Amino acid sequence: MLKRVASFLAQFKPRYLVGRLSGKYYSEDFVRVYPDGSRRDRSGKAHPESDRDRRNFLNHRKFYRFSAQFVKGLRVADIGCGSGYGCAMLKAAGAAEVSGADISAPAIDFARATYPSDAQFTVQGITDLSLYASGTFDVTLTSEVLEHIKEYGKEDLAMSELRRITRPGGVVVVATPNSEMLKHHGFSYQEMSRLMARHFAEHVIFENALVPPGDARASWEVRLAAGQVGVVVSEDIRFDETVLRPGQVPEVKKGEAPGIRALGPVSIETALLHNTHSWVAVGINGAATSSRPG
Repeated sequence: MLKRVASFLAQFKPRYLVGRLSGKYYSEDFVRVYPDGSRRDRSGKAHPESDRDRRNFLNHRKFYRFSAQFVKGLRVADIGCGSGYGCAMLKAAGAAEVSGADISAPAIDFARATYPSDAQFTVQGITDLSLYASGTFDVTLTSEVLEHIKEYGKEDLAMSELRRITRPGGVVVVATPNSEMLKHHGFSYQEMSRLMARHFAEHVIFENALVPPGDARASWEVRLAAGQVGVVVSEDIRFDETVLRPGQVPEVKKGEAPGIRALGPVSIETALLHNTHSWVAVGINGAATSSRPG
């Protein structure tokens, strides 16, 4: 019996097994940020709002302000749309059509009731977007989703789905935490760089703005000395809208001045970044590339 159990477990990657057995982020996977700043669990039950929740919502919202520069007159998908406020922002920015998908049924119920004229909402997970035909969208976005499936080794499958639903030459925008900022949750620079390279011949990765606090600072300094960093932009950060650790004195990375950065046919206005904790990556959906982990 034990041999059969061992044989069954051996087929899984270690991080998949750890994620499945520990359920480390299972509850968190279903917590969504709502436009009133509240958090709601997987059943849709609201929890009392805190200052941290308010700041978290404001940080989430800034991803959509950055991404809105790409959407005017185009068909847009927001994968992991949560309560739908980001879809409404994209529609207000001039998107021709917006579609939002999320694995949380209560979040989608809220989105449908609150933003019925802004987007079409469906219950779908990022690794199976079968309700969308290939090449449906001009721009596809996902924010704070990939880190929740990394524990199961599904990030390449997710990226393949994002590319599949995006037309050739379309834009894919991804945000996911830098693991230096959120210990054991997110992607290292090497992981993010390799993931993007496997799926996009043309892409750019923007570093998060805050220098990692505590012991993680050394990791950032080693990367910086070795040139293993994304694009660093000297961002203008509002600390009253930023999630910080108790007692943390924030320090902002210094790099190139905000402005226009060209990526293939796309011009990226980096002054719109307010990227405190996460990688923000932009890719141009080109010819098929390998999705095998490298």
